[in-house]
Amino acid sequence: MSNPRNGRRGGDEVRDLVLQAAHHLFSEKGYHGTTTRQIAEVAGVGESVLFRNFGSKAELFETTIVSPFSDFVNNWAKTWNVAVTSQSDPAEVARSFVKGFYGLASEHKELFHTLMAARVKGGEPALAEVAARVSSKLADILRTVELVLRGHGAARHFRELDAPVTVAVSVGSVLSLVLLDDWLFPSDRRRPGKNRQIEEAVQMLLYGVTGR
Repeated sequence: MSNPRNGRRGGDEVRDLVLQAAHHLFSEKGYHGTTTRQIAEVAGVGESVLFRNFGSKAELFETTIVSPFSDFVNNWAKTWNVAVTSQSDPAEVARSFVKGFYGLASEHKELFHTLMAARVKGGEPALAEVAARVSSKLADILRTVELVLRGHGAARHFRELDAPVTVAVSVGSVLSLVLLDDWLFPSDRRRPGKNRQIEEAVQMLLYGVTGR
């Protein structure tokens, strides 16, 4: 994943290279096992360029986890905007979110673990501060999903739909399946495949346990 220094590169290209390198190393070595020098070397830039664009390793971590999450939610909201897809199948709307978010959480699993661990008292202060900001930003981003659900709920007269709780349960279910998989699926039992987990989560969110 090395990118040799050659020629002039624009600011956006440099930022993308640094983010790609950071994501790769954070996922492979963990946040604490990764240095800014390693990130700069993999990105093919000087370490000073990294600090100039992102400030610190903790702030780079913040961007690494927030940006893909924001991009996913915004693209999903645009795709399933009720004004465009008022006749869409509710199951497809739910399935696209669960499947997409499952993939996102799986790809960034190590980063989410770091985010969770950073909230524990006694950790690195700078990372804990960033983790608090990330949590706040992710909560703000999820309000976009709530707006989409409210639109679909109104179009279909789902009077009892509680969008904030529905989003919380959806996101919490997927994160649990991905981040707590070794708790939920012990090694001595047959582990259901990704598609089975996604489909079951969709059915549970749409119909509950017995209302299918």
